[in-house]
Amino acid sequence: MSTPLTRPQITPRNRPPHRRFLERLGPGLRSDQGLYGGEPESCRRQLREFLPIVAHLGLLVAVFQLFQVEGRGFLITTGVALAALPVHYLLPLRWKQPFLIAATMVGLGLTYGTATAAAIAVLGTLLVGICFVPVAWAARAGMVAAFALVAGLSRAGVLALGLPELVWPVLASFCMFRMIVLLYELKHAKKPEKAIDVLSYIFLLPNTCFPHFPVVDYRTLRRGYFTEDIHRVQRLGLQMMVTGTTHLLLYRIIDQRLRLTPDRVDGPASLAAFLVFNYLLYLRVSGQFHIACGLMHLFGYKLPETHHHYLLATGFTDYWRRINIYWKDFMVRVVFNPVMFRLKTWPQPRALALATAVVFVVTWLLHSYQSFWLRGHWTLTLPDTLFWGILGALVMINIQSDAKRVRPSPRLRQVVTVRSETIRAFKVLGTLTTLSLLWALWSSPSVPAFLDLLRRGLMP
Repeated sequence: MSTPLTRPQITPRNRPPHRRFLERLGPGLRSDQGLYGGEPESCRRQLREFLPIVAHLGLLVAVFQLFQVEGRGFLITTGVALAALPVHYLLPLRWKQPFLIAATMVGLGLTYGTATAAAIAVLGTLLVGICFVPVAWAARAGMVAAFALVAGLSRAGVLALGLPELVWPVLASFCMFRMIVLLYELKHAKKPEKAIDVLSYIFLLPNTCFPHFPVVDYRTLRRGYFTEDIHRVQRLGLQMMVTGTTHLLLYRIIDQRLRLTPDRVDGPASLAAFLVFNYLLYLRVSGQFHIACGLMHLFGYKLPETHHHYLLATGFTDYWRRINIYWKDFMVRVVFNPVMFRLKTWPQPRALALATAVVFVVTWLLHSYQSFWLRGHWTLTLPDTLFWGILGALVMINIQSDAKRVRPSPRLRQVVTVRSETIRAFKVLGTLTTLSLLWALWSSPSVPAFLDLLRRGLMP
């Protein structure tokens, strides 16, 4: 009679190394569901779904390398994202945010050097720490303002702190608007925020290469974190990145081959070409914003679109809603709604007019504030003032008109006719022409230079 075969007992010491590693991470990864214990369904890991996503990201990174899109910092950041994504995907949910912050620090170090990255990490963490000091909100806001004042004096060269030259512009790109959003959120928050959530909001990986970064809302970022199936969110992010890549490649063609310099304008045709192609240079901003938010999607953050067919705006209010949507939402939340609340006893037309005026004055000042941190100088010039003043007035007029107009019921289907589409086309053309003129004014060194440009274009 043969001895029956029995399986050897597996003890903790002779378990395979990968199983022992997974056990140290926490509750075991269930191979049947691809989840660690306690994770939501949105974290389910399926290599069959994930591998095509990594492959598509690799193709995009190859395109970036081939065409040298956006320079060295961008190539480093997208390379770090490609390397970090598989590790981030396999980690338990509670480790994902710390790992992504660490990846951001690696990107900063590779892009700007170890000393600059270390200073940014320390100063950024200090700012976050101030937000958690157990004192009144006004005192915390005052400490953040004092920090900004010292940093501003150092940025202006008045105060020497011995920090690397790039610390302030790079740190500002992370914090100058996000700290405003964060302080606003902490003032109105119903429960304390977690420090790791705040740090992951400040140190966003795509921000390592994009000084101009969309003003991501803290609450929107938290609401969209692993709330839907991760693979669906990642595919949406890849679509955004493809759109952004298209915008950046079109920008390069326009900038290098089609754009005219102001001195080459000598007639109506050349003036029209200058105005259109000068305005289309904004494709670079929309391209960067699409890629930045697309990268955040890959790591589980579902964010709304940054731009919505802004070249098809039929009016100035419509344009304000379509272009740089994050900035519009930022202004509505932090400026427009508080002003309207304080003016709730006023007649609606007057309240709308004043609130809109305040929004554009703040926008004008904050854009100059942004220029100071990123470029080292303020942009409170006459062309800049006229641009925001005229655009604000046009939006204000549109808002008043829209408020008086009777809107059709959404249940009623709008009939599309040749007449309605023709009117729409003329509205789009009129809006685009006006904005192109304003954009040319904004980019001119002075008002006389802009008027001379128009003279040469209209009276050759």
